[in-house]
Amino acid sequence: MRILFFIVLFSVLFCKSSDKVAIVIKTDGEVLATFSGLNTKQALKTGSSLGNQDRVETGKNGFAAIMYLDDRTIIKILDDSDLTIFGDRNGNKINKALDIKYGKIAAGIAPQGGKEFRIATPTSVASVKGTELAISSSTADGDSFILIEGLIEVTNLITGETTEVKEGETVISTPEGALEVTETIEEDLEGFELAEVERSNQELRFELEDDEGNIKEVIIKFE
Repeated sequence: MRILFFIVLFSVLFCKSSDKVAIVIKTDGEVLATFSGLNTKQALKTGSSLGNQDRVETGKNGFAAIMYLDDRTIIKILDDSDLTIFGDRNGNKINKALDIKYGKIAAGIAPQGGKEFRIATPTSVASVKGTELAISSSTADGDSFILIEGLIEVTNLITGETTEVKEGETVISTPEGALEVTETIEEDLEGFELAEVERSNQELRFELEDDEGNIKEVIIKFE
């Protein structure tokens, strides 16, 4: 009964907080946020809410995991990363996107009901409908998209060339316009050891501050 109560509470907060699209479920080390419309950075902590166009940065030993409120899509942001999250609310659904400036990201993206989850970098754009993947992006070297499960389509912004990437494949997209798909090898996943891509099969507990400043404990049980 206690678990059910807090799941219902979480749903109510989701409905009332129309400007919020995601929540922080874990942080470690230096994690900073610049909220949309503000110029100052502040420390991001577990239980913090994130809205459309909020920016998240991690330091040398930083790590953050965020969860979209509608479908439990989880984005894990590794050290030395910089990204902006996007979320357009449409009833109880959120049309999602990420704009990665640089860094390493691991994601477990739930099926999007026919819509696409757009992931953009300075070099590439990936269209995702539901998958598990790891992304490494560098302004100098370009991007690697590593497919753990599912299917994505990657476009190199320099040439406009597009390719499909399947489970067990890695695509390299470079600032020079190259777009190459290869079989994923162990070395491709170096640096992602601290980020398991799979959605968690566990009970998640954290505190959440509502719009009136009240602190409530939230319990979400993953199936």
